[in-house]
Amino acid sequence: MAYVDLNPVRANMATTPEASEYTSVKERIKPQFNPDLAVKEQIEHQNLLRFTIAAKPLARFEGNEKNGQHNGILFSLVDYLELVDFTGRIIRPDKRGAIPDNLPPVLERIGIDLETWHTNATEFDSIYCKRFTKPRERKRLANTA
Repeated sequence: MAYVDLNPVRANMATTPEASEYTSVKERIKPQFNPDLAVKEQIEHQNLLRFTIAAKPLARFEGNEKNGQHNGILFSLVDYLELVDFTGRIIRPDKRGAIPDNLPPVLERIGIDLETWHTNATEFDSIYCKRFTKPRERKRLANTA
């Protein structure tokens, strides 16, 4: 996965993975693709006659959970971003590009400090509910918790 996210950097088409239009890193940092909407638009434009399987977003990072069933990636997103950033800085003679050494670390580049990231990751449900749901929906979610 990191190899694919670094392809635009290694091909010298982007300075960083988050600067490329075609990486999961960019989509995870600033989501723009809605698979359900994309399928609906393709059907409306008659580019797609039918689509019988569920459209799925990117797999989510679950961290290092050890118990229970796993549906996502057993890695934290912070660790993955740092791995891609570190790997992308390694200069390889067989590749045209690398992340420049003079750029700050990835979390700093995307404007997130570790404390904020930790809060957002560990308190996602309550933060999401407060910021992105309508008052009536907030009440319903609180009653089901």
